[in-house]
Amino acid sequence: MTASGWHGARAAAIAAGCGSLSDLIEKLGRGELAVITSDAMRLDPVTAPASTVPASTVPASTVPVSTAPIPTTVRRVPSAVPSAVPQHVHYHTTPAAVSTPSSEGDDYIPSEPPSFPKLIATGLCAAVIIGSLLYVADQFISITSGVFNGDEPIEEIITPVTGDTVAGYEVSDEYGIRPFHPVTGEPNVPHNGVDLAMPVGTPIYAVGKAGDKVDVECWWDVDGGGWVVDQTATSFPGYTFQSLHMSETGCQEGPAQAGDAIAYSGNSGLGTGAHYDFRVKIDGSYVPPATKYLESAVTGKPPTDL
Repeated sequence: MTASGWHGARAAAIAAGCGSLSDLIEKLGRGELAVITSDAMRLDPVTAPASTVPASTVPASTVPVSTAPIPTTVRRVPSAVPSAVPQHVHYHTTPAAVSTPSSEGDDYIPSEPPSFPKLIATGLCAAVIIGSLLYVADQFISITSGVFNGDEPIEEIITPVTGDTVAGYEVSDEYGIRPFHPVTGEPNVPHNGVDLAMPVGTPIYAVGKAGDKVDVECWWDVDGGGWVVDQTATSFPGYTFQSLHMSETGCQEGPAQAGDAIAYSGNSGLGTGAHYDFRVKIDGSYVPPATKYLESAVTGKPPTDL
């Protein structure tokens, strides 16, 4: 660096409020000073005559204070300065609170938050979609679990109707809605079982696959079912096989095996005559009794598909 260059740099450092050139360089590195090169000015102590620019036109703040000999006269340079001529550099202190530009660019516009109606609409759409998915999943689980457990969909259950014969006994009343109750005359009464015309004292058997453990419970139905026998088998989880209007005596309550005689038909409760009323519940709800289960209850044989 030449002597004139060193003196010029030191003068610039003093004008920027720096104590030394190293202090100036550090502030430039920290971003506390900005470099503006738009003003084409230079220090030219050799060629600039002292009378070119009056001393009164030079701002006091631009006159460097130094003990070293520093030129005190400057002159304006036309805008078309040759590239070989070094330009004077102005240093300005950078304000402390200067916002940095966004990483998206100067033309980045932050997106506005969604409005409340849009949020409501989005939530409703999400609820409908999730609800539909859950319903489909529930139906799939129900169907597949039924296949694995040996159950069958309700619409595929084969149930006998009035006039059919099961194990030699005629069906006197089928599953469904009765126009009128045969005893009370009440209209549109559901009949949750299948009735067989059967004499009192006919043995009824535990329903299940060969070797199944069966639990038997006997109880009195105050709503007209008379003596009721409930039975559950190991091979049919969730199922309850139910017999109504049974005989008061002969119920074998407690543990049994599939094929054991557990009770006898009767004529208890409300009825127009001796008959056997067989019903099936799945998870606590009545379903049409399948013929195979009714036949098993009457014969003692394991349920088989017809």
